Amino acid sequence: MDRRSALDKLARRIPLGCAIFVGVVAALVLAGWATDFHELLRFTPNGVAMIPATAVCFLLAATSLALSNRAAESDITRWVQKLLALVVAAIAIIEFLEYQYEPSFGIDLILFRDSVLAAPWRPAGRIAVNTSAALLLMSLGLLFLTHDIKKRDLRSQLFAAGGLVVAILALLGYVFGVRELYSFNVGSGMALPAVICFLVLGIGILFAHRERGFSSLLVDHGAAGVMTRRLLPAAMVLPVLLALLRVAGQRAGMYESEFGITLFAGVSIVTFLAVVLWAARVLREMDNDRSALILREQDARSAAERARIEAETARTEAERANTIKTDFLAVMSHELRTPLTAIMGYEELLSDGITGPVTDQQRQQLGRINASAHHLLGLIDEILTFARVDVGREKIRLDKVSMNTAIAEAAALVEPMATAKSLRFVVVNLFEDQSITTDRTKFKQMLVNLLSNAIKFTDQGEVRLTAAIRGDLAELCVSDTGIGIDADHLEAVFEPFWQVEQGATRRAGGTGLGLSVTRKLARLLGGDVTVKTAVQKGSTFTLTLPLVSPIQSGLKRHTPGPIPIK
Repeated sequence: MDRRSALDKLARRIPLGCAIFVGVVAALVLAGWATDFHELLRFTPNGVAMIPATAVCFLLAATSLALSNRAAESDITRWVQKLLALVVAAIAIIEFLEYQYEPSFGIDLILFRDSVLAAPWRPAGRIAVNTSAALLLMSLGLLFLTHDIKKRDLRSQLFAAGGLVVAILALLGYVFGVRELYSFNVGSGMALPAVICFLVLGIGILFAHRERGFSSLLVDHGAAGVMTRRLLPAAMVLPVLLALLRVAGQRAGMYESEFGITLFAGVSIVTFLAVVLWAARVLREMDNDRSALILREQDARSAAERARIEAETARTEAERANTIKTDFLAVMSHELRTPLTAIMGYEELLSDGITGPVTDQQRQQLGRINASAHHLLGLIDEILTFARVDVGREKIRLDKVSMNTAIAEAAALVEPMATAKSLRFVVVNLFEDQSITTDRTKFKQMLVNLLSNAIKFTDQGEVRLTAAIRGDLAELCVSDTGIGIDADHLEAVFEPFWQVEQGATRRAGGTGLGLSVTRKLARLLGGDVTVKTAVQKGSTFTLTLPLVSPIQSGLKRHTPGPIPIK
């Protein structure tokens, strides 16, 4: 537990601790009256005793203070707390009236009548004037306590401070032997146990409201709290000690009164000067610590700002590099497409015999040229699509598409590939055809990508395409019995230029863009592509698309974000 939390915890416990202390002292005084054990009544030989009525008032005030901690939890508790304070105030007012008009209300002799009448103090059993004043002030403080806690007011602390002043004067009277400070008449006075109870009760009232006033300074965690906690004991104790030394010297005949006063003034100046210098040193240390903390925070903020700027610069550079990469791919793919179209055109002219008869061997060579050219054209188209989607330039053209028709057209394009590898190729159409509002070309392109990818990585078994409707979504599953994908690479398969078989020895060709482009197009159309797989057992890629695409026809859309090239 740190020092701050320990201080807060101690401050919260002070009111209850003070209430318990005052209640115990009052109970001991009543026990002393009941057993004629007079040492419990005065704490000093031949001193003024605390009378039973005063002890009862302290019991009621202590209970009221203890209940103030829980007054906010219950209306009944709050009213009981205020009622107890009102009873104490009423008793104090009655005692004042008895001194002023000398009526006899009889409350002084309710408890221990015979013992009280036998006591030497007069009027018998009556609370002293200064004790009544302090009781009235403390009871008013208790009466306004719950209100002040709720409204952040200071009335309770002001009344408690007045009661503390009366008690402190009485305490100084006991310390220096000045009877006039604790007794306003010969027959009665404030007993030393009452003085102690008033001091403790006042402290409890002050700490019951810690949001404002004196107690807020004591529990403050800043410089004000530190200085208050350090200077307050010195300000209270040092003058008393110096005055006691002066009086002791005079009574011992060491010096006359004038010399004692001068000595007291000089020592007081030196002592308080030392306290002030000590306090100034503490403040300087706190300022230095605070300045060091501020510098550390500024350095931390500067480092964080530098890191943010560096991260922003790195992100900007990465985006710029990615844009350059994408533009390069788009430009190069487009430039490659022009001579490739010419090559394919000349191949067709040669195959048609425009320049002369073609032998069987030449026709076979031209067929290979044509196949390679078409394969290269497919790769270039794939790269162009990826580049357009990556920079958000891919256009969407919506139309009503028959799912069974689109599936049949896509299957027809890849079926020769499955036949060439002796694979079983199965297409499960919808039992009842369903129209879907989407981009016809991209729909077929995604199906062809998924099917050709499945055939490419399947050496034996089958490739199956299954169509279904799930609510407002079209679901197309492409499953195979191929090599499968390791679980660690499930998301990597959708990254551009990544393939299941990496390295120069891989069997399947291609750019590694098929799945990446397919997912980007699916998301562009409001759907997605997911995969389930097991190594050497095959894979299932599921394409989901909304039956009615939310995208407006012809509108350029961005994908959820470009996937950087690894």
